Amino acid sequence: MKPVSIAEIVEAVSGTLAWGDEKALVTSVVTDSREVKEGSLFVPLIGERVDAHRFIPGVLEEGAACVFSSDHTIQEERGAGIYVTDTLQALQALAAWYRSQFSLPVIGITGSVGKTTTKEMIGAVLETKYRTVKTLQNLNSQIGVALMQFQLEEDTEMAVFEMGISMPGEMERLAVMARPNCAVLTNVGVSHIGNLGSRENICTEKGKIITGFDKEGTVYICGNGDLKELSRENLPYEQCPGRCETRFYGTEPGCLYYGDEIQTGEQGQSFLFHYPEGEMRIELSVMGLHNINNAIVALALALEYQVPLSDAARALKEYRPIAMRGVVKERDGVHIIDDTYNASPDSINSNLDALFDYGGKDSRKIAVLADVLELGERSRELHEGVGKFILQEREKGKTLSFLVTVGTEAGYISDYVTGHSDIPARHCKSNEEVAAVVRETMRAGDWILVKGSRGMKMDEVVERLIKG
Repeated sequence: MKPVSIAEIVEAVSGTLAWGDEKALVTSVVTDSREVKEGSLFVPLIGERVDAHRFIPGVLEEGAACVFSSDHTIQEERGAGIYVTDTLQALQALAAWYRSQFSLPVIGITGSVGKTTTKEMIGAVLETKYRTVKTLQNLNSQIGVALMQFQLEEDTEMAVFEMGISMPGEMERLAVMARPNCAVLTNVGVSHIGNLGSRENICTEKGKIITGFDKEGTVYICGNGDLKELSRENLPYEQCPGRCETRFYGTEPGCLYYGDEIQTGEQGQSFLFHYPEGEMRIELSVMGLHNINNAIVALALALEYQVPLSDAARALKEYRPIAMRGVVKERDGVHIIDDTYNASPDSINSNLDALFDYGGKDSRKIAVLADVLELGERSRELHEGVGKFILQEREKGKTLSFLVTVGTEAGYISDYVTGHSDIPARHCKSNEEVAAVVRETMRAGDWILVKGSRGMKMDEVVERLIKG
């Protein structure tokens, strides 16, 4: 973060300087009191269980340069304090102002699934040519996107921000802060359908990423399945302040950028990338059709921003998944695919499809699946849909050796599979039971997918399987 004076912050958030020197400088912004260092602005957020205003004396003692406070009775002698009406809104206002100090290409990434991997692939490609800031960890929320703006430095040349929403109205706030001039819509699935109501509403809400465009911008949309029609009918183009160009990418006909001639091997997969000026074979070290789609849009953006395709191709071949997002771990010859960060019905199906690409046809494939949360009234239907997908894959010759489920809703997956096939399945009541059942079954050469919503803590299962 480039230094900002307290006077500038007061003006940016329409606050009131309660105490301290307005000429003092802030060099970082944090919401976690444990991350405070000399020069920090501490923003105390009010949560369901903790009001972080109580940490104000402590962070000032640690050397914080400034604090926000919506409690106008707080008065300290150290550092500086700025009274605001709402600390979260003040954080977002400051982030929007700070972002406005930079003129640089910003790519915003949204979608029901695939945001993080797409962000990582795009970042890997752009980093071959530009000093690039990309979303850290899971900072893609109302708080996270705000904090990411302060990662911009004077020498930053590109930025890639992941932008996640779960409720109506959230994307407009993210767009105001990030101000992307290019956007990627990876998918419109059923994540958060319990909050947003329908895929059409999800498309509209996520599509509001284009409200951050200025005079013109480009949105890249995955054109597989019904996404072309869905986006054409539901993307809120009328809310874009300027001109918005749409470009489709994917693995199906009719996309401007597309991949075909897919080949899989023990070390990964490859595909032929087609773009308006030619074609090029691309090799990946990760499995799954979803990763081919992610790579295609990364290559499209390489062309958009004049990154040599040879450099982009090399970066994609070297790409490896980040923690809990498809990382392969091994114990005694057993391969455990840790994709436990989060889940939706669409991402589970994508991971199941990828599972069959690992280890060749002779290796056993085991799926360990937990509840997908926030599906509302359609939860049973959507979980049973995963079971239907498993049986559809079986018709293609891709058969699970064993299915294990855990949780209230995931039982619908195993119930459907056992009710319509002879695939062995077991429903468990706890993660401890899951680990015990899988340990009894697994043997060297097996490939085991572990996946579920973050709240199901399926990383515990992975840990138990690795430790034995």
